[in-house]
Amino acid sequence: MSKVSMSEPSKPIKIAVIHPECGVSWNGGSQISAYEMAEHLAVHYDVELLCGEKVGTVSVVLPCVPRGRSANWLATTYIGGLFRKAFGYPGMVIEAATSFFPYLFYLLKMKPDIVYPNNDYGGLAIAWVLKRLVGSKILYTERAGLLSDGHVLKRNMKFKPDHLVVFNQDTVDTVEQWYPGQSVSAIPNGVDLSRFSTSGDTFDFDLKGKLVLCVGTLNRKNHKRMELVIKAMAQVAEASLILCGDGVDKDYYIALGEELLGKERFKQMSLTFDEMPKLYRSVDVFTLPSANEPFGRVYLEALASGTPVVAPDDSMRRTIIGDAGIVCDVENSAQYAKALSLALDSDWQNKTVEQAGKFSWAAVALKYKKVIEEMLKYK
Repeated sequence: MSKVSMSEPSKPIKIAVIHPECGVSWNGGSQISAYEMAEHLAVHYDVELLCGEKVGTVSVVLPCVPRGRSANWLATTYIGGLFRKAFGYPGMVIEAATSFFPYLFYLLKMKPDIVYPNNDYGGLAIAWVLKRLVGSKILYTERAGLLSDGHVLKRNMKFKPDHLVVFNQDTVDTVEQWYPGQSVSAIPNGVDLSRFSTSGDTFDFDLKGKLVLCVGTLNRKNHKRMELVIKAMAQVAEASLILCGDGVDKDYYIALGEELLGKERFKQMSLTFDEMPKLYRSVDVFTLPSANEPFGRVYLEALASGTPVVAPDDSMRRTIIGDAGIVCDVENSAQYAKALSLALDSDWQNKTVEQAGKFSWAAVALKYKKVIEEMLKYK
């Protein structure tokens, strides 16, 4: 009688997703991406999200000082002022320094097959050391794209990720030119269609006419260019602007909005992560005039909520928006105002939701799954 060989069951693939700011604040797209990616990959693998606060089903809270917890101290104290002068983004420096050893020691015990840092160089440094100690492979998504001639990309490539994900083919082509042999894929961000939808409660704003929403960090030094939408809205009759966000220049934007639009046509507010779907459903048009936005998750969130979009005319925005919105030269205030007026007066039917459906997290996670399987094929 021949013997039947009984193979041992294969061990589950372990993936560690890193972002200390997850659960602490949701002011950046990387926090949301890390959380949502961890939840969707957990369907396929043994996933742990290492973060600052309990969130979702797979999070593991580890001690450190995430950037959100140091923001107030850095903004209001003398020593914080010195930190701001010494470092471009001191909150990220503090986060990287305080998370390094707690996260590294935890991962040395976990021994993940793949480590997926989402907090820029802080997580990449941990992943780089872990790779050399236990052989974990590094998967990394560069969210800065080619901003500032790829300054952030060039810095992060020094950590030599085993596979790099970027948002579009143009960036893939540039990476292959700059770093021949680097494994790289173009995978877009996703949107959680179970959270962002046309169904649910809405806010009742005491503002004049139809409503235009803009969401972003209120900082004149970044690439969001929130002042452009305020100036364009001053030329749009019978409509109001809601500016959702926070930042060091909040007072400046409130003053500009009230000066050009008046209090009956302008409102600034800050909402929690959980309140954002309700906000998107409460307005008639969404817009964000960012310069060279690497992706722009907020456009997808608005579309999934049934809200058409007006955005800058570039290849990434055309890909995201499709025929569910309008692209224009947002630096031309008159043209921007005309596009906003047209979007407010148009019947978009189901185009917004259909376009958002092309970027569902379930579909995006499957693309990452394919990359992960390829990364581990020869391990």
